[in-house]
Amino acid sequence: MVNFIEEPFDDDQAEGDDKERPLRIRLRSDCPCGSGETYNDCCRSYHLGKAQPKTAEQLMRARYTAYFFRLPDYLFGTTHPDTRAKDLRKQLDAYLPTVMWRSLTIISTSKGSAEEKKGKVEFTAECHENEKLEELYEHARFRKVKGNWKYLDGRG
Repeated sequence: MVNFIEEPFDDDQAEGDDKERPLRIRLRSDCPCGSGETYNDCCRSYHLGKAQPKTAEQLMRARYTAYFFRLPDYLFGTTHPDTRAKDLRKQLDAYLPTVMWRSLTIISTSKGSAEEKKGKVEFTAECHENEKLEELYEHARFRKVKGNWKYLDGRG
C-alpha cells in the first residue's frame, strides 16, 4: 500500500532524502488517471479524504488511480453499500498486488454532474495481469449516497 504524507511537499527539503524521493516524484508526476494534472493537484486530495469528487467522472478517475496505487481502503469506501461485496476488502487485498495498471481512457459520460444523483462513465483500462496485457471495458454506473458519489456497478 502507498504511504502518503499529509502535508504538501516542501521544495526546500534536502534533495538527498531518499526516503521521501518516491513520494516527491509521484506528487510531481502526471496523475495516472490521465487528466493531464499532477497527482498532487488531481486525485491525491480524494485519496487523503480532504475532498470528495464532484462528478461521477472524477470518482472514476480517482478509483482508477486507487487501483494504480493499490489503495484498498479508498476503493472499499467509494463502492456503493448496496452492491459492496461482504468480502470486498479480502478480494482487494488478494487482487491488487497481482495487477499493474497502465492507462485509463474515458470514452463517454452520461449525466453524473455535481447536481445530479446518478451517472455513467464508459471507459477502458489497460493492465498487466498474469504477465499478459489485458483491457477492461466497462459502462460503470455511479450513484450518490449522502451527497457523495459511489461506484454502483459495471452494468450500465
